[in-house]
Amino acid sequence: MTIEQSDAGILFPRSDGMDAYARELERRISDLQYQLARDAAELERLRTLTDGYERTAAILRTLADNIPDWVLVKDRDHRYRFVNKAYAESLHMHPDEMLGKDDIELGFPEYNVKGDPERGIRGFWADDCQVMESGEPLIIPHDIATLNGEEHIFFTSKLPLRDAHGEIWGVLVLCHDVTDQHAALAAKRQSLEHEALIAAQQAAIRELSTPLIPVADGVVVMPIIGTVESMRALQIMETLLTGITQHHAHTALLDITGVQVIDTQIAAALVRAAQSARLLGTDVILTGISPEVAQTLVHIGADLSALKTHSSLQRGIAYALQRQR
Repeated sequence: MTIEQSDAGILFPRSDGMDAYARELERRISDLQYQLARDAAELERLRTLTDGYERTAAILRTLADNIPDWVLVKDRDHRYRFVNKAYAESLHMHPDEMLGKDDIELGFPEYNVKGDPERGIRGFWADDCQVMESGEPLIIPHDIATLNGEEHIFFTSKLPLRDAHGEIWGVLVLCHDVTDQHAALAAKRQSLEHEALIAAQQAAIRELSTPLIPVADGVVVMPIIGTVESMRALQIMETLLTGITQHHAHTALLDITGVQVIDTQIAAALVRAAQSARLLGTDVILTGISPEVAQTLVHIGADLSALKTHSSLQRGIAYALQRQR
C-alpha cells in the first residue's frame, strides 16, 4: 500500500490501498468495541458483586450490633479486625478505636490474655491459637474475663476463619455473659444447702426431743417434753409406730411428765397415737399425769378411754413388767 502526504502533513493511503486500510480499521474498531463491551459487562458484574457484598456486610453489621452478646474477629497476630457495638460499649470505646489493637492494648489483665496456670486460666491467646492451628471450633462454657475491674463469666464459642484458598487467617469469637446466671445458681445452691442443713438439724432436734427408749423386752418408753403442736404430733406418732415395729413392742408408755400445758389438740394426738399402736397389737400406757393435768383433761372432756393411765413413769413401767411376767 502506497502512502502519500497532504499539504497539512497528514499521512494517508493512496486510493488503491484505501479499501484494505478501511477494512483493517473497521476490524480494529470492532475488536475495540467487543473489548469495551466485555469490560463493561465485567465492570457491571463486579459492581453487582460489590453491591451484594456491601448489602451482606450491612446485614451482618446490623445483626451483630443489635445482639447483647460480644462478636469479634481477630487475626493471627491477635489484632482486632471486627468488633460489634455491644463489645465496644462494654469497654467504653467506639468500634473503630479497637481495630488493629490486641487484648493487652485494650486493657485486659495479662492473666486473662496470656493465662495463669496457678489460677486455672488458659488465656485468650492460647484458645485463639488452638482454634487457628487445629481448624476446629472451640466451646468454653466457663470463660473468665475481668471487665472494668469486675470478674465476668462468659459462654464463649471460637470459630476458625478461612480465606478463598482455605487458609486460616483469623478467629471469630462469640461471647455470652452468664455471670448473673452463675450467681443465681450459686445462690440457689446455697439456699438449698441451707434448707437441707436446717431440715437435718430440725430432724435431729425432733429425734432428741421425742426419743423412744426400750426399757425391757417388748416395752418402750417415749417421754414427751414441751409443747405438742400439729407437726410434732405427727412426728410423735411416726416415731412411736416406727419404734414399736423395730423393737417388737407389746407395750408402749407415753410419759407426759414434761408437758406443762395440755389441751384438746394434745389429748387428741395422744388418742390417735394409742389407736394407731393398738392396730399393731401394742397397748399404750399414759404416765406422768399430774393432778392439774388430770383436772384439765376432765374439764376439756378428753376421751382417754383407749389409754391406760398411771400417775408416774415408775408405776407405768412396773405395771408393764408385771404384765410381761
